[in-house]
Amino acid sequence: MRWRYVARLMLFMVFAAILIGQPALSRPEYMKNFKGYPDEIKKCTLCHVQSSGYGGLNSFGMDYVMEKRVTKRLLDMDSDGDGYTNGVELNSATFPGNPDSYPGKKAPGFTIVFAIAVLVAIAFARKA
Repeated sequence: MRWRYVARLMLFMVFAAILIGQPALSRPEYMKNFKGYPDEIKKCTLCHVQSSGYGGLNSFGMDYVMEKRVTKRLLDMDSDGDGYTNGVELNSATFPGNPDSYPGKKAPGFTIVFAIAVLVAIAFARKA
C-alpha cells in the first residue's frame, strides 16, 4: 500500500518539475529587439500581465506598442512607476511593467517554487 503513495508522490514531482522547467519565451519577432538584454526578462510577462501572454498588456507593454520598438524614449520612461527607468530595469533583469520587480529586489526563485511543489505533493500523498 505504501508504495502507491510513493509512486503518486514521485509522479506528481516529475509532473511539477516538467511544468516548472519549461521556459516561457516570448514570440521571437518581439524579442529580437531585446537581444542585448539578460535572458531572464525574455518572457511573456515582460509585456503582458499573464505569463501565458494572454490577459492584455502591462504598462511597459503598452509603452512598447506606442514606440513600436526599443527607443531611447522608451528606455528613459518609468512605465510601472517604481522609481527605476525601463532601461535600468531591463539591464538589471527586472520587469519594467511590474512595480513589484525592481533592481535589488529578489524574486522567488526555482528553489522556493520547487519546495512549495514538494510540500503540496507530500500533503497530497498523506491524504490519499
